[in-house]
Amino acid sequence: MNRLPSDEVCRVCECHEGYDRVFDQLDRCQSCGFITFRGFDQEALSNIYNESYFAGVEYPDYLGQQDAVRRSMRRHLAQMARYNPNRGSLLEVGCAYGFFIDEGKRYFENVAGIDICETPTAYARETLGLNVECGEFQAVDFGSRRFDVVCLWDTLEHLRAPDACLKRCVSLLNEDGMVFLTTGDIGSFNARLRGGRWRQIHPPTHLHYFSKSTITRLLNRLGLEVVGIETASYYHTLYNVLASIRIRNGWGGRLAATVMTVVTQSLACRLGFWVNLGDIMFIAARKSLVKDSHGLQNLMNSQTSVRPESTGPFLSGRNISVDEFQGP
Repeated sequence: MNRLPSDEVCRVCECHEGYDRVFDQLDRCQSCGFITFRGFDQEALSNIYNESYFAGVEYPDYLGQQDAVRRSMRRHLAQMARYNPNRGSLLEVGCAYGFFIDEGKRYFENVAGIDICETPTAYARETLGLNVECGEFQAVDFGSRRFDVVCLWDTLEHLRAPDACLKRCVSLLNEDGMVFLTTGDIGSFNARLRGGRWRQIHPPTHLHYFSKSTITRLLNRLGLEVVGIETASYYHTLYNVLASIRIRNGWGGRLAATVMTVVTQSLACRLGFWVNLGDIMFIAARKSLVKDSHGLQNLMNSQTSVRPESTGPFLSGRNISVDEFQGP
């Protein structure tokens, strides 16, 4: 195993102890076990997130799969309600076309969103009539506005500085405000089984790979108490599954392309199902007045509940106690 010198602090534990190379292209902090991709080019990264990202690069047809995405977002709202009533003001960071906050406005009095991609945010404003801004989250001036809830769905792993983003989220929360987020779990059974071939490992679109312990440590350090970790379920059409596999190429991509020549797109779009492989975390965290530099101590004191999201048919799992938290 190659030991790499550290020329930057770890974004989770802020240590300089260096990194171990894992999966050929990722680096693991020798202190806390956080895994990240450090070889990205910042200018190239900025060019990734454009209209094509949602239509052929990362997603086959995000807008065309709107109904399926909305079903998943309603599931997120149901999970959120287990920890805090869905009411007050809501901000989504990385809102894309605004489907989540459009669903959320049924419950929240005020909703807002922000994303760096112009085409989706224009759709959210002009078609859905939502309060959505295009721009860098860190650069937007919210003035004195504060929110009861901030959500980041499958966003944190894409960001150059997830710690800075979360710090900004905390600063925008009202007292006892909540942060809800989803991100991959590199400590999950599926990730460990797949190793470097895990479906979530595809830099530079995914830069950071958290486990239950590293995401908890980061959130605690920034003043958030983790009150629950579940798995997340997503509704997919057969078309979305096959087209997503086809994008990845390889033998799986070729097989998916062959199946798509047999199953018509119209039929594939009508057939849908819930997927939960147990490797995406749904995290609920509450703004806390007490920061703990050791990260996990807050988790131990609060006896955070960690459980699989019960309605996903593709996951059979048991409750996980705090003592079983393991890094990658």
